[in-house]
Amino acid sequence: MTESHKTVQNIKERKGFVVHIADAKHVVEADFFGIASGNNMKDKFEKSGLTTVKSDLVDAPIINELPIAMECEFIEYQNDETGIGVIGKVVKTSIEEANMSGDKVNIDSLEAIAFDPYTHGYYKVSGRVGEAFSDGKKLF
Repeated sequence: MTESHKTVQNIKERKGFVVHIADAKHVVEADFFGIASGNNMKDKFEKSGLTTVKSDLVDAPIINELPIAMECEFIEYQNDETGIGVIGKVVKTSIEEANMSGDKVNIDSLEAIAFDPYTHGYYKVSGRVGEAFSDGKKLF
């Protein structure tokens, strides 16, 4: 069984998971999670130096140092010729107060990172570039 299949099996058994948004301050830890196998390194999380608390809503940990955590109930597992997918229902989203502007998330303050598989680089996600559900109307 591959590591991704073991992860999915764990999610199915626990009936929940947490999706985190990593930030530029934690790029080393985020990359480490992607390249180190939990099957081969039993203390993988401890080596990251990050800390967790148990979610009150799902059977999964929340990483304290990352700015966004979405706690999800497991809904469905998909595995076909296009790949593996896990579908969940977000039951709670937590955001560090420092990344809020009133009742809205300040996306630029998050310094969220995205992985580019073509350049093998991590990039900060920032800067508003358009208006959703509006800019496309110019093409009607």
